[in-house]
Amino acid sequence: MSVLPAGPGKLGDVTENDDALRPAPPTLYTGIVLYSAKDPEASAMLVADGLIAWTGPEDTALLLHGDAERIDATGCLVTPGFVDAAATADGSAPDPAGDAGAAARGIVLRLPGPTGTREGVRVLAPVTENASYLDLITDGVPLAFGSLGAPEAADPWAWVRAAARTSPAAQRISDRAAYLAASRGGQRVAGNRHPGTLHTGLPATFVLWEPWDLTVQSHAERVDSWSTDPRSRTPLLPDLGQGSPRALRTVIDGRIVHDLLDEPAKDGA
Repeated sequence: MSVLPAGPGKLGDVTENDDALRPAPPTLYTGIVLYSAKDPEASAMLVADGLIAWTGPEDTALLLHGDAERIDATGCLVTPGFVDAAATADGSAPDPAGDAGAAARGIVLRLPGPTGTREGVRVLAPVTENASYLDLITDGVPLAFGSLGAPEAADPWAWVRAAARTSPAAQRISDRAAYLAASRGGQRVAGNRHPGTLHTGLPATFVLWEPWDLTVQSHAERVDSWSTDPRSRTPLLPDLGQGSPRALRTVIDGRIVHDLLDEPAKDGA
């Protein structure tokens, strides 16, 4: 059984021969909070053959899939990965040397910029550009977020925070709407049909985030939050008022491309 590390780690350059690109054996993640509208009460997820093969309660998982490699990820949030829909300012291809760093931040796909409308989606750079987020969403315009290659926008949680927390109050959107623009929106620009949540049968592309306070925050200041009861089927997200969580593992189509889970805990942790 693998356990979570307590200390921070660093990710080096990733090459085709690097162990970080190894195919994972059937792996059972337990103790998780799954970002899923279909199975919001799931506390376990099985990954096999590049797919999310099963989700459900942890006790059932141990009975059905007890022979799989087990990752004790107690308290960790598992979400779809971010997509940088505008990874460059001039439309050139993203630098491949940045893929390892992007994976370490929970980004699973980087598309050439710039911002604008592509594939019927309005691509925005929330950290460096101003936009009327709420008006666009009210008008039914699909949104996608990106960094434009700006160093201050490297953290994709900063895109979410900018659209939901630090933009002018009248145009703020919910954390969930901003997160979907930063994940599902970019998949749509890339031509991929992704539901924006995780469930059985999807390709195993996801990020395992360190334990963090989770919430469901609305865009309206007069409304503190939506229901956090799993039965409401509203997936939880990190409380971004505390900063940004750390990606402990990033998986793309079943391949582990960023991993801090095998690092030993710091002394005294």
